[in-house]
Amino acid sequence: EVERGQRTVLVGPNGAGKSTLLKLMAGVLEPQAGTRDLGHNVKAGYFSQNRVDVLNPAATVLEEATDCPQALTEERARTILGTFLFRGDDVFKRVSVLSGGEKSRLALVKLLLDPPNLLLMDEPTTHLDMASIDALIAALELYEGTLVFISHDVHFIRAISAHTIHVNAGKLRNFPGGYDYYLQKTQAETARAGLTLGSNGAPVKAAPAKVKVDRRAQKRAEAEARQARSRERRGVEKEVKRLEGEIQKAEQKIKELTAELEKPETYENPARAMTINRELISAQTTLDCLTPEWETAAGKLEELQ
Repeated sequence: EVERGQRTVLVGPNGAGKSTLLKLMAGVLEPQAGTRDLGHNVKAGYFSQNRVDVLNPAATVLEEATDCPQALTEERARTILGTFLFRGDDVFKRVSVLSGGEKSRLALVKLLLDPPNLLLMDEPTTHLDMASIDALIAALELYEGTLVFISHDVHFIRAISAHTIHVNAGKLRNFPGGYDYYLQKTQAETARAGLTLGSNGAPVKAAPAKVKVDRRAQKRAEAEARQARSRERRGVEKEVKRLEGEIQKAEQKIKELTAELEKPETYENPARAMTINRELISAQTTLDCLTPEWETAAGKLEELQ
């Protein structure tokens, strides 16, 4: 049973049935036993990696986005498309020429422009770059319905989930808290290991049926932790991009200076040749210093994903 307004992530070993459970909830598959009962006025929407197949390849991005039952202005469609990096003339591209990542973003836009009150998502971040993932997180933070999803993106899970269900061998175990709460209760070695916990028979401790906790304080603490982690990640991302830009400049300068030293006419002016040589040594030294800095920052960013 999923409660109204709950944001639940399904975790567990590969092949444990997470996607099958989601399809059963969506009505894509019929249950072999038992029943699927939706609440009053519940409208379910299902997003999977194969959803891009339903896009019309002959339509433009804007035409496809506005092709939904809900009355929609072009301005609103363009606003949400811009959030998912479809800007300017990008909205006039044909769906047929879009990359896999662009099609995934467009499928998400269509779903969010006419959102159901029960949203079921199977690996929504597949094919998305970091900017698109952050855009999806921002959109889902404004979503007021019930969300159940599967993801292997720890950053995305931490930002969105407030409830965790572990799926293994046909059994569901509820953890009334976000992903960090689940990790704490299961004593998973790492955040990524927690995604498939149970595949090797590792013990998974289910939370008690009733836990007396201050839900508001817990949600507030989880939100603050997510925000702090997100701020740290954005800071490291900015540093990685800065270092990549500096490295690119240094490499380009080395290339240009080396080309100058290979020209015979450069040596017609000995002073000029010496200056270029000193500049080349300086640029190489700069590059040698920047590279380990970038490696450290990139490693930290990977840990924060």
